[in-house]
Amino acid sequence: MSRIMTIWLPRWPVQRRLLERPELRKVPVFVCRRERRGVMTVVAWAWAAPPRAAEPSASRLGRAPLTRIPAGMSLAEAMAVLSLAYGSRACHVAEVDHDDPVADRIALEEVARYCRRFAPLVAIEDATMGGRRGPHRLREPECLQLDVTGTAGFFGGEGPLVRTVVWTLASRGIHVRAAIADTPAAAWAAAHHTDSLHSAAAAVRPQPLARPLARPLIRPLIRPLIRRHGRWAIVPAGTQLRVLAGLPATALRLDAAVLAQLGDVGIETIGDIARLPRKSLASRFPPQLAHRLAEFTGERAEPLVIPCSGELPAASHAFDFPLLIRDTTMDDLVATIGPLVRECVVPLAALGKGVMSLQVRLERSPAGEPREACLPAIIDVGVFQPSSSPQHLLELVQLRMARMRLPREIEGIAVEVISVGTVLCRQRTLFGEIAETSASQVGMLFDRLSGRLGRGAVFEPRPVADAQPEHAWVAVPPVVTSLSASTVPVATGRRGRTEQPQGQQSQSAGRRIGTLVGDATASCRRPIWMLPQPVRLENVLVVPAEQPESLRLSPSRFRIGTQSYEIVKAHGPERIETAWWRGPTVRRDYYVVETSTGGRYWIFRRLRGASVGRLGGEWFLHGTFS
Repeated sequence: MSRIMTIWLPRWPVQRRLLERPELRKVPVFVCRRERRGVMTVVAWAWAAPPRAAEPSASRLGRAPLTRIPAGMSLAEAMAVLSLAYGSRACHVAEVDHDDPVADRIALEEVARYCRRFAPLVAIEDATMGGRRGPHRLREPECLQLDVTGTAGFFGGEGPLVRTVVWTLASRGIHVRAAIADTPAAAWAAAHHTDSLHSAAAAVRPQPLARPLARPLIRPLIRPLIRRHGRWAIVPAGTQLRVLAGLPATALRLDAAVLAQLGDVGIETIGDIARLPRKSLASRFPPQLAHRLAEFTGERAEPLVIPCSGELPAASHAFDFPLLIRDTTMDDLVATIGPLVRECVVPLAALGKGVMSLQVRLERSPAGEPREACLPAIIDVGVFQPSSSPQHLLELVQLRMARMRLPREIEGIAVEVISVGTVLCRQRTLFGEIAETSASQVGMLFDRLSGRLGRGAVFEPRPVADAQPEHAWVAVPPVVTSLSASTVPVATGRRGRTEQPQGQQSQSAGRRIGTLVGDATASCRRPIWMLPQPVRLENVLVVPAEQPESLRLSPSRFRIGTQSYEIVKAHGPERIETAWWRGPTVRRDYYVVETSTGGRYWIFRRLRGASVGRLGGEWFLHGTFS
């Protein structure tokens, strides 16, 4: 019996825009379609990170918030609902974008190609059903169908597989719900109602003092569904009709007209439909109802739509006998992978496209090995700009292979292109080197550094308006085409987290490097070298400053380790405080001091409490000037 896994990407049009523009997570995002007479209707909407202060009062009291905006609602009505739930300011900051089904489909196909690491057969759902948007109307697909009949065992079972899929896509910023069942229709229904199945599993859980005979009979069926999270579900083989009987009739992907006829006779769930005689279904309802029910139970096969348009190239090579790595050198492996990479890159170069990400799989031999040891060794290679050079990509693959532990023996090698981009071609000048050529060489340097140090270790510091020096910059992926003297990419040997939003990057990236590009407005008071963490100073002697306020104290001497410094000039203080909603309050007095040896340092005193006496707080060194 086959097993199908459905991966549902809720509100995919909005998720695609959040992946392209992470800054939109802080505001409501509406994707709308222009209808007749100029009316804008909502296709999808989401507010990824709403402020806590804007939470509706109904949700704080335990009731459901008034933020349900279904697809098909007009934009004016949606704004009214949003204003009622979060206030009028939410409508002013909302982002409205036009619907682009073609771009959504292309991005979904890229996700489908990425999911081939979980199953060789990955399909996109059939989106010809009208559903809530009206009969016979095209609906944008939001689900992927994977045939995991023979691949679940390589991940340790269906449970580890579905968890791996959910959390792997979540690490890439994609929120999904997943479910495994016997048929695509049953898996689709379970994936769209994981919360309901989770609630049902918790409801039938017996009490500690209950007798064994009083336990419901349905508990053995629902128990393996969901453990702790409501993001995935597993329907045991042959039990989809009993386990999913309580789901609404909309889970069968019926048209609005069929759902209206079922509602007129009081039929609301899948179980109610299954209890009707089949002859009554054929005579009293449209044929779609009987077809959907037959696909749900497995009596009728449902074909899987494999995305074939714009298929990216792939190449593979199988050895006659298993190849032992201990008897093979790195040059031999590179000599085998090189023609495969060239076979994938050359067709794309003819179309004016370059490789953005490439995957190399070293297939292992399953003979005499445990199931976990048969998983292929995967080498993922990504570049900062589209590359059409096979030699450059091969060097990146070689750098990644040098950092990983290769399997004991392999049966074959497969190379597959995951994503592509358009290559910009410009005519070179007769004399000298143009800026585009230099930028291309810099981009290739970034690729080599990321291949050796990790992609998160190569980033570009970008100044932001923040009073606290540690958070006055963020680490962003370097933009090769816009290099300048003020934005110099930095490479470190420790792996960063450059794919996070800017608000989260500023706290983590500031602890990893010691170079800071200061804000232009405060460059005269900010040092060119910032320490990763402020260093505590010892034996600091303070004297009252010339200012009239006696609480202002300026240092005259400090010591770092075994070396003492005498201060001849001190400029300050500069008070820096942070807001209460950012966590522990930071209150510091910064001084620019000059020592007798000619050095200039940026030190501060950490203040405690609302008022500080003459003794003050602890002193720290935060940076040095030239």
